[in-house]
Amino acid sequence: MVNLAQCEIRMVCLDLDGTLFTPQKKVSERSRKAIVACLDRGIEVILVTGRPYLFARGVALSIDPRVDVIGYVGNYRSIRSQAEGTPIARETALEILRLLQREHVWMQAKTFHHIYGNALNLIRPDYQKVTRNNPAQERIEVHSWTDPLRKIQESSDPVYKIIALGGIKVKKLNQQLSSLPGIKVYSYAKTNLEITSDQHDKGTAIRCAAKQLSIPLNQVLGVGDSLNDIEMLEICGVRAAMGNASSALKAKADIITGTNAQDGVAQLLEQLV
Repeated sequence: MVNLAQCEIRMVCLDLDGTLFTPQKKVSERSRKAIVACLDRGIEVILVTGRPYLFARGVALSIDPRVDVIGYVGNYRSIRSQAEGTPIARETALEILRLLQREHVWMQAKTFHHIYGNALNLIRPDYQKVTRNNPAQERIEVHSWTDPLRKIQESSDPVYKIIALGGIKVKKLNQQLSSLPGIKVYSYAKTNLEITSDQHDKGTAIRCAAKQLSIPLNQVLGVGDSLNDIEMLEICGVRAAMGNASSALKAKADIITGTNAQDGVAQLLEQLV
């Protein structure tokens, strides 16, 4: 196992759900203080998540404005206020939404400022609470019980992520989607699929961020818990998995820290300061 106190870490990449977030979807005060202490020592801290960029931006602002963000599983990043995004190609996004509509599954289509879906009442308070600290032009509007296909057809907004809550149809949908070019399909549970552009993942986005900041990858610490964190851990020089992480991710890790209920992120970062 790696002794983190002996490593030269100049950049820390943190997943949100299951990692920095507690089981109550909050950042603990202990973790916030540990992140600020890292920033004060000149260590870059980046939130790297599958969540929308603006959601993660709200989390970052609640911690410290110096925290940077990579959202949409790597397909939108803003490092030192230099932003770059890679949405799903428009015709591909429309084709995916038509397929999901034909299969009569719950779905969400996520653009930069909007989330359209036919089952979103439960997430609306979550997004509104987190993004309320954002500037007015950086807030997310959640549109519940809408027709995502029609809304995207009417809008010129690019789609960064589509989620299908397909239940027993997930396997069939995965097979049908595999023939479409330019997309990457993630499945973290037997009941849902998440679809993004295949141009980036967490690993490639971190590589770009490290290059921009002139930080060698062997001086980057990555921390995660889920299957979409594998590319992140593979690219980082020092790899940490949460105590609640999947066995597949733990197999990639140099360090196993505490669970997200035990402030596992803070346990790691406190060793750096």
